[in-house]
Parts: sequence; C-alpha cells; structure tokens
Amino acid sequence: MTPRVLVVTSCTGQKLHHPENQLTIKDFEDKETLLARTNELLAYQETAGTMYTGKQHTTLMKGVKEYREAGYEIDVAILSAGYGVLKEQDEIVPYNVTFNSMNSTSIKQWSLKQKMDEQIHQLISDYDLIFFLLGDSYLKAINWNALCIHTSQKLVFFVGHASVKNILVQENMYAISMGTVEAKTFKSGLVWIKGELFARLLKTLARSSAYTWEMIQKDPAIIRDILVTSELETAQLSFFEATIDEILPFSAYTPPYYVPDELVAKSYTNPMRFFMPENDDRVDPNYEFLTDYSNPSRNPLLTDVYAHEIYEKPQYDGILISKVNLDASKRKQELIQEMKGIHAFMRLPVTTPIMGDCGAFSYFTEHVPPYQTEEILAYYEKFGFDVGVSIDHLIVGAIKKDKSERERRYEITLRNARDFIEKHKQHGYTFTPTGVVQGWDPLSFAEAVQEVIRMGYKHIALGGLARSKSEDIFEILKQISPLIPDDSYHIHLFGVARSPEIMESFHKLGITSFDSASPLRRAWLGSGHNYHTVEGKHYTAIRIPEAKGTRIKKRMEQIGLSLAELEALEQNALQSLRLYDQGLQDLSSTLDSIMKYDNMVGEGRDSHWEMYREVLEDKPWKTCGCTICRDIGIDVIIFRGNNRNRRRGFHNTHVYYQQLIAYRERI
Repeated sequence: MTPRVLVVTSCTGQKLHHPENQLTIKDFEDKETLLARTNELLAYQETAGTMYTGKQHTTLMKGVKEYREAGYEIDVAILSAGYGVLKEQDEIVPYNVTFNSMNSTSIKQWSLKQKMDEQIHQLISDYDLIFFLLGDSYLKAINWNALCIHTSQKLVFFVGHASVKNILVQENMYAISMGTVEAKTFKSGLVWIKGELFARLLKTLARSSAYTWEMIQKDPAIIRDILVTSELETAQLSFFEATIDEILPFSAYTPPYYVPDELVAKSYTNPMRFFMPENDDRVDPNYEFLTDYSNPSRNPLLTDVYAHEIYEKPQYDGILISKVNLDASKRKQELIQEMKGIHAFMRLPVTTPIMGDCGAFSYFTEHVPPYQTEEILAYYEKFGFDVGVSIDHLIVGAIKKDKSERERRYEITLRNARDFIEKHKQHGYTFTPTGVVQGWDPLSFAEAVQEVIRMGYKHIALGGLARSKSEDIFEILKQISPLIPDDSYHIHLFGVARSPEIMESFHKLGITSFDSASPLRRAWLGSGHNYHTVEGKHYTAIRIPEAKGTRIKKRMEQIGLSLAELEALEQNALQSLRLYDQGLQDLSSTLDSIMKYDNMVGEGRDSHWEMYREVLEDKPWKTCGCTICRDIGIDVIIFRGNNRNRRRGFHNTHVYYQQLIAYRERI
C-alpha cells in the first residue's frame, strides 16, 4: 500500500496581498476579534497555498505542482505563526505575525496558547510519511518530544545542521541537515534550500520509478542518493542523514567502552562501591518551606542532618572526608573527639566505612604537601577512620607538560606511599592503608600501580583524574588491569562518577570503588540537569531566588522595581507552583507567574520557559517515591536556598545509587 505523504512547511513574511490593516498578533488572541477583523479583509482572502509568496513556499509548490501533474498525490500544510496549522486549501486573510521576530520564551508561550502541539498531532495522524521543512524559530513552536507518533509513521526533517540534536528526540524521526555548501551546490539560498531540495525530491519521484515512497519510508537514507546526482559536483556536500540513535549520547544505548574478556581485571568479582565526599552537606530537618524559616539559634553541626539520616539507610557505600575540610573547623574536630570518633559525629552506622585523605586539590599549587606521614597516620587512627590514604601531590593541568615537575611530584607521591605503609606496620595502626598514585599518561600510572603493589598495598587509589575525559581514564585502566594480581586487591578512583554504563567499563578494568559529589552538586550547578530520575532523564530546577538577595537588589536598581513589587511577584510565583501541584491552577497561568519573576531577577532567560514547562508538565517528583520527594513534594524542584537545593542533591545521589544497585544486580 502506497504511504500517505504530507509535507509541512512554514508561513512566509511575503504574501500575495499586504494591506495596511492586515491582522496582527492581538487579533488572534480572541475568536470574536479575529472573526470581525477577518470580515474587514475578505477582499484579500486567499487559500493558504496561494497566499504565501516567500521563496521557500513558491519553490516547494512548483515541485508539488509538477508531482501532481504527473498523476500523484501529496498533501501540503503550513505552520503559521498566526493561524496555527493550516491545510493548503484553508482560506486566510493577510496577517503580520512571525515566529522569527519572537524570542524562545514568546514562541513557546504563543504556541501553547494556540494549542499548536495538538493541531500538529491531529494533522499527522492520517499520514504515514511526514516531512517538515521548518526553520529554527518554527521548530521551537512544537514540543517534538511530546508528539504522539505511531510505530508505522516516519517523520523526516529538512533542517539546518545545528538543529539536528534538538529535533531527533523520538524513534521514527529522521533528519536531512543542510547548510551553506548545499545552498551553493544547488544554486539556492539558505532561506529556501529546504524547499528547493524537497522540490527536487518530488521531481525525481515523478519522473523515475527507480525510487518510491515505500522505499523512503523504509529507509530515509536513500533521500540523499536521490538528491545527489551525477550532474552535480557533490564531493564537498556536508548534508547528512541522521536517526535518533546516531545523535543520542553513545552511552544512552550501549556501553561506550568495550572491554574484551582478556582485559577484565581479576578484581572485577568485587562489587563496585560508591563513596560520597563530605562537604558539610546538611539540611535543617525542621525547615519551614511555606515561610522559608530556620531557627537561627540552632547549632547546625548538631541539629542539621545528612542524607543518610533522611533516608532509611545511606544512599552510598561509604563516606570520604578530606583532612583539609576538618582542618577548616576547630569546633568540628573537638566534637569528633568528644563523640569518640568520626562515625558518631557523622551519625553513620559503623558498618558504613569512612575513608580519609589529605585533599590534594587544596594544596596542588604548593611546592610540597603541607603534611607529614607520621602526622597523617596518627590523625586517621585518632579519629577512627576505616581507610586512610597516603599523601600525594597532584599532577594536573600544565604540570603534566612540565617533565621535571611531573616527575618530581610522581616521586614525592611514591615516596610518601612507601613511608606510609612502612610506618603503618611499625605502629600497628588498625585502619586499612591505601597507597595513592599519580601519573600523566597510561604508562606512568601503570608503573606507579606496579610499584605500590610491590610495597605491599592491597588497596590502591588513582588520583588527579577527576577532570579527565572518560576515554583517557579508560586508556589508563587498560594498562592497569593486567597488573592486578587477584581479587584481594581493591582499586579506588578519586573524584570520578560517570554514567552507570561508563562505570561498568571501569569496573571491568579493575575499579572497585569511586567517589564523587557530582550528582549532589548538579542540583544547583548549571541548568537542565538539576533534578535526576532513575530512568535517566534530567530536568531543570525552577529558579525562584529570595527577593532580598544582594544580587537581586542590584538587578532591581537596573530595572527600577521596588522591593515590595518584586516580593509580590516572588510570592505569586511560589503560590502558583503550589496551586498547580494541587491541581488548582493550569500550566499556562503557572508558567506566566513564574516567568514574570524569572525575567525580573535575571537576563537572558529565554530558554527557561521551555525547561520549566517540561518539568511542570511531567511532574517527576510525584512519581519518584523517594523520601525527599514524598515529604516536600514540589519544593524539591524549586531552586531556592540550601534547604531545597541540597535536598534535591540528596535526591540525585539517591537516584545515582539506585542506578548503581541496578547494575550490581545485573552482573
């Protein structure tokens, strides 16, 4: 059966008629106003297929005409910034509305108001093969991720190179991307290259039986073969085909680093454990979210709680505490001694190990580490650490390129490791000694690991790799893996937590433990990835900072807004979120309230609208079920102060740990 084919193009600013009183965006806001204004312009009414005279539309329609004259059928629709989705025969009057003059936020708001997602969904439901010829601004008008696509349908996008990753968000989506090279080759302009190429596709299908729509629906890659003919000098063409699988992060669908059986380390039989670095990550258990109140007279060291006190059990296998963090607080050290050890201070079960290191990143600019081996050994024993790490000196950044300096630090680290294990044995310390190594390439790391094994270490740590690329770490581990004698050895990776798929490869190459605060800190660093889900999807947090903040005061001076006016917008945004969460307010009104405040407290926030819409529409906190999401609800996705942000970080850590547990159960 021949597929039903539809092509969707965009409206153009050039129209057959352009009277002075043509419709504006205000006329489309109300049905009665639109009807009245349309009656004023009936003399200029035309079908949508005829009204637009922009080059992309006219070029496309020439190809459509020739294809139809050959006896074939194809339907045309137009995505209009004013009318919404138009069929070719729909009658319209002249108007002056375009997405090209709107920012991202305005596009999304107007699209939502016009229900364009619903119109597109209804339009494509009757077709098997749908082509979209849309520029960036018009692509932003549709939420492609939420579009319902039948398994038998295929959506093909003719887009600019930069748009591919933003469009291919579902299966059965395919892209032909193009740019200046294609425009020049096909003697076209960038503005109408999409129409030009689709017209060429239609002309070829009309004139030759070598290609059919059935073939294209089965394999859209042949579109390129159709467009590239022997008559064109195509060697330099840069347009390419892509499917969703080809543009997704590699790790999203398969482990990115293959480990052959002969390289699997003997330590792989040990489970991989996740350690959480301790950086005073606590929250007030009695925080009042409605009023944003914490008791100012409380002692946070004693009353505030860690993540493992919120959840029923620790959401990590151990804790890492750097000496530099304890050195910063004399009172904290006193409490540890008063409580008879680090476990009691952390309110952590004794079955959960606590590892101590020196915090080499804090002193890597110094000529030598600020600690002595005897001092560090006594410190670990005194405070009751389960695992103690020798003193290292980082080889990172420009130091890697300085041959004499990297070798000097390499020797300092190895010398300290030797001194550490010898004196550990001499004094009979009870904690487990770990020898840390540094390096600058796979070979130097491998030689260092081999050396500490000779020293007698069964626990080894790799330092200085926190900011390294995963592929570089992979190459280092490939050299280390064959050196691990048996499963009594444990290899720790400092400061590195990548996707579960990448960590699986690292595990196979010998890593048995690692630490990172990355899942926690993502809660307040950057945007788009502040709230994580077990399924692997990330969301932004909705930014509603306190109106009394210093930075916001400066912003108020810039825009001439009073504190009272700003606080009113702030409280309205918070109230709108709570009403929406309770089902008492619609999404559009909620977004309006949030964005009014959001735009007042910061600049360049056009991208926030779409990210906020996504998290509010999906409501991930309602389906999570973890202790924090269950207890504080929508407050978990509000970006506002330590008590929300760190709780969201605790949630992210919980999610990462659940993914790690799932991996353990799988192997």
